[in-house]
Amino acid sequence: MNSENVSVMLGNPKLAIASMTVPILISLVVSQVNTFVDMFWCSTLGDDALAAVGMVSSIYWLIAGIGNGIGIGVSASASFNIGSGNKAAADSIITQAFVFMILVSVIMTPVLLLLNGPLVNLIGGGLVYEEAVAYTTPFMIMTIAIIMQGVFAGILRAEGAAKKSMEMMLSCALFNMVLDPVFVFVFNWGIAGLSYALVVASLLSMIPFIYWYFIKKEMYLKITLNKFRFRSEYIFSFLRVGFPKMVELNIMALFNLLFVHFIVLCGGVAGTALYNTAWRYVALLLIPSQAVAASVVSVCSASYGTNDFQKLRSGYNYALWISILISIAGSALVALMAEPCAALFTHTEDTLYLRDDLVNVIRIFCIFIPFYAWINVASSLLQSLQMSSSSLYSALIRNIVLTAALWISSSMTLYDMWWSLVLCEIFGGFLMGIWAFHGMNLRKSERMTVVSNNV
Repeated sequence: MNSENVSVMLGNPKLAIASMTVPILISLVVSQVNTFVDMFWCSTLGDDALAAVGMVSSIYWLIAGIGNGIGIGVSASASFNIGSGNKAAADSIITQAFVFMILVSVIMTPVLLLLNGPLVNLIGGGLVYEEAVAYTTPFMIMTIAIIMQGVFAGILRAEGAAKKSMEMMLSCALFNMVLDPVFVFVFNWGIAGLSYALVVASLLSMIPFIYWYFIKKEMYLKITLNKFRFRSEYIFSFLRVGFPKMVELNIMALFNLLFVHFIVLCGGVAGTALYNTAWRYVALLLIPSQAVAASVVSVCSASYGTNDFQKLRSGYNYALWISILISIAGSALVALMAEPCAALFTHTEDTLYLRDDLVNVIRIFCIFIPFYAWINVASSLLQSLQMSSSSLYSALIRNIVLTAALWISSSMTLYDMWWSLVLCEIFGGFLMGIWAFHGMNLRKSERMTVVSNNV
């Protein structure tokens, strides 16, 4: 039994967050580099392929959002029980999640395949229908790989095993980078090769998890399938946090489908290519705050489990300020380097005409990065406090406002749409941040009331 990670997680919150953030950060950086490599190979297939991937990427994130959301729920719930000293409950939670989500994945696969074509048409992919369907089909067939990857990462983070989570994510990214050119050019599978490479890499990356938990059995928490039966109290435990987070992530992906639709109406295929390519840099700049936020869920959940609100607040404040400072520095650097950043994806004759506009879009998007970092960390605090519904409501309000703003500005120009996006994300940062501050004070007040009543 490896309890070293658990000891760190239950110790100094700043050290715990730092120790978990570094490996998560490394894995996210490599994963993001992998998406850049994907986009590079995709851009060599022409602007239709680039636009197709941009249009249907939200469908992929809808599927991934299920695994990532439930993974966060498992992490928060199991970490809370570890902090409370109830290891048996933590073991049961990860076991129930493992079986439950495999079943969900199997059920979803035929449903997604039946809806594939209609979904592509719904988001305006008719202009590049063949390319879009070719890209979505492989990852719909292997829905289980995409969903379970997020669940496995959540299980590992629940016991503070961020380094092992990093190893799993790194292997996925490295396999994908190797397989991309092989499937696309050697096998001549075109845009479908990018998707096949992704799902094969995801499957291969899960082999270490199976080895750690089922063969070597070296982890602190145990997945026990012998005499398994579903237990509603444990399923509810991880769904209480995981389901609202899953809905939040999927709402963001669904709203992104609307965003893409409005962008197509305003700027056509070129507008979609600009938005999705610039968003690659947004995703890159948000990696530090995402890594910190992932650590906050486990560390602050454990602190909440021990009723140590001073430790919880200390960890959150540290996480918030380090995320914002890194985001400001990173945004400034990318804004200064916007021209070479844009050149990376506009190096062919089919995409060269996008370069000047892409430079401007990248610089505009850099403005809201620190506020989006605030959203990430504050949302994780709410999840650790088992107030995932509050995070969902905040995301819903933010995206409704953003949708209305983009709908109105889509009748104007693309630049009006970009600035509408910036203002709405700034609003979203303040909204989630204030909600998290209120949630922390509310939970502390509730615990003090319970203690007072028991005296």
